[in-house]
Amino acid sequence: MKELKPTIVKLFGMTMIAMLFSCGGGGGGEEPPKEQKNPPAKAVGVLPANGESCSDYEEIIGNENRVLIAFKWNAAQFAQSYEVVAFYGGSEIARKSVGGLETKIELDKRKTYTWQIVSINGDGEATSNTYSFTSPGVPVGNYAPYAAEITIEFNVATSEMSISWIGSDEDGDELTYDVTVWENGSILMEEIDYTVQSMGPITFINGENYTVEIVSKDSSGNSSISKASAVAPL
Repeated sequence: MKELKPTIVKLFGMTMIAMLFSCGGGGGGEEPPKEQKNPPAKAVGVLPANGESCSDYEEIIGNENRVLIAFKWNAAQFAQSYEVVAFYGGSEIARKSVGGLETKIELDKRKTYTWQIVSINGDGEATSNTYSFTSPGVPVGNYAPYAAEITIEFNVATSEMSISWIGSDEDGDELTYDVTVWENGSILMEEIDYTVQSMGPITFINGENYTVEIVSKDSSGNSSISKASAVAPL
């Protein structure tokens, strides 16, 4: 029996060491779960009505060439604040930060403007589709076209998407279109002086982001720019 004691002690010691390594944490545990982020959704514009003459405005006393336009939009999921951005001829001419769902911006009369809403929170931003309207007053010269209203449709069965849009002009001018399609920030296709209001079918990749930009142009050299984005279904 004396010859067995050293072996029993040695085995007991090895068992204790194994228990220490298995319970001591040793840095081999699971990684903590990543914090879930919730970037905001896109807002949807309500006023001014898209592709129409503006009807909700206030005259500015002492300035017959300017008018105060009312902007309204629907709430976007997870948004904490918004920015309203107005454009004329493709150039940004006003930007306003707003905590609620409406605001007013002073603009020139007798012009066609485009506008977007940027939804904002601590996890990111999302830009709405482009909307357009014509401010009140008799035009000086020729109106710019309204921003095209863009629709992007995905056919999961064929992995093809189609793009269509509605373009119009307050003066009734014939319009042509410059169309650019991006796939995750890289140009997928581009057409200049397009005369129809649809494009496709175009092969898409599931889960990728697609952006369509359309420049609507009239024969007087006026133009407006509209954009729309969509994520292809998985």
